[in-house]
Amino acid sequence: MPSMNRLTFFTITSGLILALFCLLPARTSLASRNLQGAQRAQGHSPAYEEGMEALSRGDYENAAEHFKQAAADKPKDMWAFYYFGLCLLNLKRFDEAAKTYQQARSIKPKEAAVHYQLGKAYLEMGDQEAARNEHRLLQTLDQELALYLSDLFPQDKPASQNTQETAIPPAKVQSADQSAMPMTGNQKPAILYREKAKYTEIARINRVQGTVILQVVFDVSGELHAIRVIRGLPDGLTHKATEAARKIRFNPAIKNGEPVSVRGSLEYSFNLY
Repeated sequence: MPSMNRLTFFTITSGLILALFCLLPARTSLASRNLQGAQRAQGHSPAYEEGMEALSRGDYENAAEHFKQAAADKPKDMWAFYYFGLCLLNLKRFDEAAKTYQQARSIKPKEAAVHYQLGKAYLEMGDQEAARNEHRLLQTLDQELALYLSDLFPQDKPASQNTQETAIPPAKVQSADQSAMPMTGNQKPAILYREKAKYTEIARINRVQGTVILQVVFDVSGELHAIRVIRGLPDGLTHKATEAARKIRFNPAIKNGEPVSVRGSLEYSFNLY
C-alpha cells in the first residue's frame, strides 16, 4: 500500500511539473496571441475585416472609415478603436487619435499597447506631461514598450520624429569613425556570423515595414564601433537592428597584408508576410 501511495505521489508530481513547463511558453507568447486575436475577423464587425484589408494596402483614409464603423458596430471591441487610432496617427490627426485611444483604454485599461500608442499621440500633440503619465504606467505594464516610448521624448530631435534611435556614446565612437577608411570591394571584412534582426510584437501589431540602415565601423579589433542610424524604423525595430549588428562576428579587412578598420553600412529589412 505505501508503495502505491508513493507511485501515485510521483505520478501527480510529474504531471504538475509538466503542466508548469507548458504554462511558461504560453505566458511568453501572450503578446503573440493578442496580435492573432486582434487580426482575426471572428468576434469583430464585418467592417473590421475591411479595415484590416485597407490598412494592409496603406490606405489609411478608407481603413479609418471602416474601423470607425467597426467601433460603432461593437463599442466594446478594443481592437477596432486601436486600429482606428493607428490610422488617425498615420493621417496626422493627432487630437482625434488621442481621443480614440482614450476610448480603447477605457475598454481595456491594462492593455500596454494602448498606453504606448496614446503616449505617442500625446507627444505628437506636444503634451509631454500626458505622455510621461503613459510612460510611467508602461513601466509597470511593459518595460520594453516603456523603453520604446522613452526614445520618442525630445532630446536632440523633435517630438514628431518617428525614428527611434539607439544612443551611442560619442567619445571613442568619433575617433574610430574618423580613422576608418571607406569599405571597398577589395577591402572589406569577412563576415563570420550575422544574426537576423527580430520583429517586435508592437511593430507587428502596428504593421510597420521597411529597412533600417546603420553606418558602422568594422574595427581592426574585430568589433563593431561607431554605430549610427542612417534610417530608422519605429516601435523598437531600430533597437532590434542595432542589437543584431552588435552580434556580428568578422575578420577585419586587410590592406597591404595588415588588418585595418573600414567604414560601411548594414541593412536590416522588416517585412510582414
